Amino acid sequence: MKVFLHFILVFSISLFIFLTLRSVILKLLKKSNNFETIYRILKIPSIFWSIALSLYLSIYLSADKNIKHIALIEKLISAILILSITLAISEVLVKFVDYQLRKTSFTLPPTGLIFGLIRAIVIILGLITVLSIFGFPVMHLITTLGIGGLAISLALQGTLSNFFSGLNLIASRKISKGDYIRLEDGNEGFVEDITWMNVVVKRLDNNLVIVPNNKFVNSIIINYSKPQTHLFINVPIGVSYSVDLDKVERITIEVARYIQENIEGADKDFIPFIRFTSFGDYSINFIVVLKVVDINYQTLVRHEFIRALKKKYDVENIEIPFPTRSIYLKDASVKNTV
Repeated sequence: MKVFLHFILVFSISLFIFLTLRSVILKLLKKSNNFETIYRILKIPSIFWSIALSLYLSIYLSADKNIKHIALIEKLISAILILSITLAISEVLVKFVDYQLRKTSFTLPPTGLIFGLIRAIVIILGLITVLSIFGFPVMHLITTLGIGGLAISLALQGTLSNFFSGLNLIASRKISKGDYIRLEDGNEGFVEDITWMNVVVKRLDNNLVIVPNNKFVNSIIINYSKPQTHLFINVPIGVSYSVDLDKVERITIEVARYIQENIEGADKDFIPFIRFTSFGDYSINFIVVLKVVDINYQTLVRHEFIRALKKKYDVENIEIPFPTRSIYLKDASVKNTV
């Protein structure tokens, strides 16, 4: 009984001293901004280290080195040290991953999930090591965990597919939050958010399109914001066969240059041009190429150009023909043109 009381007394005094020393050291680390990371890493493990050192001193200073259950206490010290080191390693890994992600400028969804997974994996490995110290059949446990993990992965196949597709999407950095994209089904808009499970696209009418990550990464996507935000606008036009094409080209370019130089959102350094494309059924067709600095201005620039060009064509008597069709009536001598 005296040995036990001596053991408890030494343990209590040692624990008090070590916890006091721990508190002083952590306060010094917390006050310094340079050691804030070290403070967060050591905050929890240092408690276990204090307990382990107190137990060790209690055994070392015990009057009876053959104290009952000393082997169990030694195992307990080893377990406490392993758990504390495991916690410290998990925090170090989390800080390292966070630093690397910030260094590479990744735009990630809330990182609590991935950091939680890192901590969980490291702590599970630590717990398995501790169980092996106390003689538990670790191999049976690992086999059980493996079978359970396989069953869970099969049950959550869709969820895991979305999760890893999200990781692939984020790591590729081809699509970022704020990009203007067009989906394979024709929907287009700004990327509102990229989560671990889906991509949220906000259309111009403010409605949201939510696409699961596994479908998104397997789709053909047009990203209008990469590699640059500037966007070329092709405006198709058709004029009558009777007009002078040189005149059409000159007047159209004049209007296009005015739009590029004066309308908000148009690239003022870009020189617009036209390209004749085909002989249509009732018109000669061509396109006018304009350029905007951002996808947001495409509708405004297109609107102003079409309106200004129509006015100029009216003044210059340049005809934009209506569709025409010739109809022949059987056994009729008159040909009607509609």
